[in-house]
Amino acid sequence: MSDATTTSKGANAPLMAAYLMLVACAMMWGSNHVVARGVNATVPLEALAFWRWVVAAVLLFPVCIPHLKRDLRLMADHKMSMFLIGTTGVFMFSIVIYLAAYNTTAVNTGLLNATTPVWVLLFAAVLTADKPKLGQWAGVLIAGVGTAVIIAKGDFSVFAEMNFVSGDLFAMISAMVWAAYSMLLKRAPKGVHPLSLVFVSALIGLVFLTPLYIWSVTVRNEPFFTHLDPAWPDMLKIFYIGAGPAFLGYLFWNKGVAVVGPANAGVFLYLMPVFASILAIIFLGEELHIYHLGGITLIAFGIWQATRRKA
Repeated sequence: MSDATTTSKGANAPLMAAYLMLVACAMMWGSNHVVARGVNATVPLEALAFWRWVVAAVLLFPVCIPHLKRDLRLMADHKMSMFLIGTTGVFMFSIVIYLAAYNTTAVNTGLLNATTPVWVLLFAAVLTADKPKLGQWAGVLIAGVGTAVIIAKGDFSVFAEMNFVSGDLFAMISAMVWAAYSMLLKRAPKGVHPLSLVFVSALIGLVFLTPLYIWSVTVRNEPFFTHLDPAWPDMLKIFYIGAGPAFLGYLFWNKGVAVVGPANAGVFLYLMPVFASILAIIFLGEELHIYHLGGITLIAFGIWQATRRKA
């Protein structure tokens, strides 16, 4: 009896670790929204996307060197999968999410980004053998309502007054791109270390981000970092976005998806507005309202419903 209990606990340990990494990932990506509010007016879009991944790649390189020699051979045998992972997760997502942030309201961006778990489930249902279960669909719906409560501040009439602009299209596309990236992670070469996977993905993304950045600096005469003088406050924010949401965030997400699957992992994205609200309350002086608590409760119940295992 004792051995069976120990075995059960041992089997659940990787699952619990994966869920904790997904929660931490959502927290960092939620903080990314808060930090980005402080740089959108002064940092050009191309510079933000480029330097975010330069920082992440520089931090990744020394810690992934021990794994790269072996992993590069594995990834070379899966060139197309790695190309798609890097272009969707790093290049395409970085561009469309910042295009959305620069061209629409926070309410619209939050609502449309909240559709990501739905796209993950739809793609999983169509493209994979791991078909989502009824409980997962129910959990996504419940968590989605909780997200809408927070975005609408408890007043759903706000959605009837939303004016959709070009940025909204980019926000919806970003949700679909992230869902596609999550699906493609299942095609990543088996046995590749997570550090190597994120590092090579970053390099692939930078192949496309670099020309855009050079074009921004040389043709549009944008600054290398920021319009702000002195530049160091924005540089610190960009460093955090690269070290936290890009470096650790992608590392935790990739590992979590590998363990629990894209459908179960997707529902954790609903935690992003929760952490964004909490951090805004702590660091930006915003107030805690009853709709925050109601939304957080619905999101927590939805995640439990979507990820619980039937006895």
